Amino acid sequence: MNTNTKSSLILGVSIIIGFILLGLMQGLFREEGTVITEKVSSHEGRYEFIRANDSNVIIFDKETGEYWRKFIPVSEGPTDWTKEESPVTSSK
Repeated sequence: MNTNTKSSLILGVSIIIGFILLGLMQGLFREEGTVITEKVSSHEGRYEFIRANDSNVIIFDKETGEYWRKFIPVSEGPTDWTKEESPVTSSK
């Protein structure tokens, strides 16, 4: 065997061993079979997180129709949450 063939063989075997080790590590750390015994909140599914665009995110309350918007500045602008009027409900 010449040195190019040996180098290619060593590289190929190393890659195969690396993939085998990676697969074994993923199998060891998989959390399959873990039982979660948390109490389900009555608010689960009530709120929806909406990314309006690159600069604004909205949290929408499905129960009341209210929503809160936050500006995430690229370079400027307020960053506080502001409560907005809902476009789907009439004003009170």
